[in-house]
Amino acid sequence: MVNGQQRGFVGEGDKKGVGPDGKRHKRRQTMFLKKVEIFEGLSADVLERIQAMAVEERVSEGHIFFRAGEPAAFLYVLKEGQVALTTGGKAPITFPIGEAGAVFGWSALVEPRTYTATSEATMPTTVLKLDGTALLQLFEEHPKDGLLAVRRLARVMASRLKASYERFAR
Repeated sequence: MVNGQQRGFVGEGDKKGVGPDGKRHKRRQTMFLKKVEIFEGLSADVLERIQAMAVEERVSEGHIFFRAGEPAAFLYVLKEGQVALTTGGKAPITFPIGEAGAVFGWSALVEPRTYTATSEATMPTTVLKLDGTALLQLFEEHPKDGLLAVRRLARVMASRLKASYERFAR
C-alpha cells in the first residue's frame, strides 16, 4: 500500500485465507464487482480486467475526492464508509452515498467528462478508484459489456435525478 492506495483492491495485503496463487482472494474481488450496480451481468473477462485496474483508496473523514467543475478522470465504487455528493448553486443539494457497491464520479464516463458535484467522505471511507479513460477503452473493446454498463449507469443517474425531484417536491 502506498499513500492509502492498493492496486487490485479488496485487502490485497491481507493473506488470510489466500493460497499461494491468490485464487480465493481474486474470487472474492470478482464477487464484489459482480454486485456493483453498473457492473452487474458483465462477462467474467471484463470483470477480471476491471478488478485488475481498480485501486483501493482509504481516506479519512473530510477527504475531497473531487470538486464540481473539475475534469472527471475517475469513477469511484464505495466499498465501506459514506460519501456526500453536493451539487452547487444557490440551493445546494446533498446526496448521501453509503451502500457498498454504489458508484459516484460517473461523469468520468460521460461527456463532457466534468464532475457535476463535489464528493466528500463523511467518515473514514474505502473506495475503489477506476480510471475513466481505461474503463471507456475496455468498454469499446467489449461493446456488449459496455452497452450493459452504460444502461446500468443510466439507471443510476435516473434514480438520483428522481431522488432530487422528490426532495424539491417536499
